[in-house]
Amino acid sequence: MSEMKKILIVNRKYTDNLGDRAIGAALVQLFVKKGCQVYHVEYSSFGKDIASFGPDETSMTSGAGTKASKSPKLLRNFKRFLALNFPKAVWFYGSGRRVLRQIRAIPKDEIDLIVIGGGQLIQSEEDNDKFAYAFRLWDWLNRHLFKTKMAVLGVGAKEGFSPYAARAFKNGLSRADLIYVRDHHSQKVIEQLACGLDVKIMPDPAFSLSADLPGQQAAETEEKLALVGIYDYDTYCKIHSLQVARSGYYQEWQSKIEALSAAGFSVRLFYSTGTDKLETQQFSEYLGGKYELAAVNSLDDLFALLNSADYVYSGRMHALILALLSGCQVEAFITNTKLKVFAETYLEQSPDLEALRQEIEQAIDTVLASLSGS
Repeated sequence: MSEMKKILIVNRKYTDNLGDRAIGAALVQLFVKKGCQVYHVEYSSFGKDIASFGPDETSMTSGAGTKASKSPKLLRNFKRFLALNFPKAVWFYGSGRRVLRQIRAIPKDEIDLIVIGGGQLIQSEEDNDKFAYAFRLWDWLNRHLFKTKMAVLGVGAKEGFSPYAARAFKNGLSRADLIYVRDHHSQKVIEQLACGLDVKIMPDPAFSLSADLPGQQAAETEEKLALVGIYDYDTYCKIHSLQVARSGYYQEWQSKIEALSAAGFSVRLFYSTGTDKLETQQFSEYLGGKYELAAVNSLDDLFALLNSADYVYSGRMHALILALLSGCQVEAFITNTKLKVFAETYLEQSPDLEALRQEIEQAIDTVLASLSGS
């Protein structure tokens, strides 16, 4: 009998984004199914749980400039100054140290494979290359501490790297033993970043989630239910360099909801990230509470909700993937290149979910086969 392989999965674990949590659950499930012992740690930063997001976080209360209200503003301005001028130091002080603390309990000399992924981890963010800092740190940890094989698995890549991020990803990816991206666009981005890399494609790991996960028991409903997830207004405007008023943005969503209602759907609002939760709560107030807001505070909550729905409209890719797994009709609110590529690949024709699962399984088998004799 072959010895049980020990796998260290590194992705966005402590986050309000339920899509990232779905990826982590899928990767853990995949390797456990193959008889591996799995360790799971955070890749880059430690966020809050989605349940902690509430209306009081949407904006600061306006009012007189008292000392109590000025102090937080001064502190925020100071933190922003530090973030703009010393982003790497700020990331390491806030998150990097915690990333390192996680590995204390990991048997570093026994790990057979480090898996970085999935999610859109190969990207550069304005004013903060935290994903690049994290990627460089994990590359360094592997070379100097773990000294094992490393696979970049099921990731997405976004064009437009800062000079630092381009160097960090190029150098780190050149030392990776296996690279699997989730779509052809990501493959092209990485191949342009670093020539000569063997970049393969596997579907997003979330497509492999088993139907027997908690919360995935189909619910019987008598009416057609449409779920609409309001995408964060500030993020949308930033992506598209827009200066549209929030009311104008909301009117577009309201028109979509009214069209669904006219088509015979009962409409509920939902979300799968913390910022979308705040936006959806504000949008609900804008409509006078006319439409029910579903409470989604965990991945199980999201699975249960999607299994009660017939149609899902969202700008979050993994909400749409999970909706497909739940048998829903889905439509993407196109927010960025990632959603455009996803819609073209999976939504313009009905995807064969079983074939996608088999592709993912084959990729995992290939990855594990590379460990033979190591």
